[in-house]
Amino acid sequence: MGPLGVPEMIFIFVLALLILGPKKLPELGRSIGKGMAEFRRASNELRATFEREMHTLERENESVKEATSTPSSTSYSNPTYDYPYDDYSYSHESTSSASAPQAAENQPASPPEAIPAQGSEAKKEEVKS
Repeated sequence: MGPLGVPEMIFIFVLALLILGPKKLPELGRSIGKGMAEFRRASNELRATFEREMHTLERENESVKEATSTPSSTSYSNPTYDYPYDDYSYSHESTSSASAPQAAENQPASPPEAIPAQGSEAKKEEVKS
């Protein structure tokens, strides 16, 4: 079903003239014209509102990008530490605490002593009595 051609338009006009008569046809044409004008105005207003809102969102998006991309004065910089990480000439005193876990690893692990819960023995004694 394609667009209406000239013969179809003439047929519709003649049919409307026969059905409505010569007095009602101009009134119908005016009301259809007013309706189409109102529809165009509303669609143009909607399009303008949509474009305005899209531009507003784009500006907000750009301002957020600028705010996040530029470092502010309150941002924290990477702190520098004055610890000599590549200097391995520590004294023996500082390594004594580090050797304690190694000494613990060399000893065999002994099982922990079982400590009964306070309430469990009392309950067992009550059940036995």
